[in-house]
Amino acid sequence: MDLHYLELFNTIAKQGSFKKASEILHITQPALSIQIKKLESQTDLKLFYKSGNKVYLSEDGLRLYEHTKKIFELVEDMEKDITNSDEYIGGTINLGGSNTPGTYILPYVIGEMKKRHPSVTYNLHIANTTEITAMIENGSLDVAVSGGICNYQEIVYVEKILNDKLVLVASDKHPLTKRKLISFEHLLHESFVVHEKTSQLYTSYRMFRELAKLPENVAMYLGSIDAIKHAVFANLGISIMPYYAVKSELDLGLLKELKVKGFDYDYPYYLIYNKKKHSSLTSQTFIEILKEVCGSLV
Repeated sequence: MDLHYLELFNTIAKQGSFKKASEILHITQPALSIQIKKLESQTDLKLFYKSGNKVYLSEDGLRLYEHTKKIFELVEDMEKDITNSDEYIGGTINLGGSNTPGTYILPYVIGEMKKRHPSVTYNLHIANTTEITAMIENGSLDVAVSGGICNYQEIVYVEKILNDKLVLVASDKHPLTKRKLISFEHLLHESFVVHEKTSQLYTSYRMFRELAKLPENVAMYLGSIDAIKHAVFANLGISIMPYYAVKSELDLGLLKELKVKGFDYDYPYYLIYNKKKHSSLTSQTFIEILKEVCGSLV
C-alpha cells in the first residue's frame, strides 16, 4: 500500500474537503481525485461518497482514517523529535485564523517569518472563530489568532494581541457618505450586508443593531469578507466590519466609513494555542514574530 496515497487520503479526511486538501497539498483537485481512485483500486475499498455538493467518508473510509490518523501522528511526532533541537527552526507549522486576522494579518506575519526562517513551511486554515477554536482544542493547529469575543475551554491559552475597531462602511455612492457625522436615526431604513450567522462579525452586527435600536433589516448573508465588501461596493447595503479588513479600501476611497455618533467599539484579536500540545521552537518563534508584527500595528 502506497504511503503517499495514504497521506493524501488522510489530509482529505482531516479537512473534510477535497478542495481544502488540494490547497494544503499544493496539487489540483483532479490530480488528487485520480490518486484517491488509485488508492481505492489498491485497497478494493470505496472510501468516499457524495451527497449533493459535499463529500463524506464511507464506512470503509472511516475505518481507514482511524488507522491513518495514528500513522501520521507518529510521523509528526518523529519529525518533531528529529528536527526540534534548541537551534533548529524549520519543519511545518499548522496555523489558524478566524476570517479577519486569517486573511488580513497572518499573511504579513508569515511573510516576516519567511524572511528570517526560510526553511519553515506553513498550513494556514481560515474559518470562523468557533471552528478555529475547536481545531486548537483537538490539536489540529499549533497556533491560531481568533477575532471577537469567544468562550474558551481551560485547555486553551488565550492572550489578547491586538485591538482592532469596528467601523460602519458604505459604497462611495451612498448618500450618507456626504455627512460628516450621522446618528442612529439615519440608519432606520438602511439595509445591512452581514456575515453568516455563526460568525463573530454577525454577532457584532447584532450588537450594533441592539445598541442603535434598529429593526432587523438584512439585505443578504454572505460567507466571506471579500463577498461582503463587493456587495457594499455595489451599494447593496452597508456593513459593520473590522477596520483592518477594510483598511485598503478605505485608503483607496473604494469604501467610505460612516461616522456614527455614540458608536465606538473595539474588535480584539487573540493568540490561542493548546496548553497540552507540544510547542516546538518553530511555533514559539512564530508567536514572537506575531506579537512583534501586531505591536507595530497599534
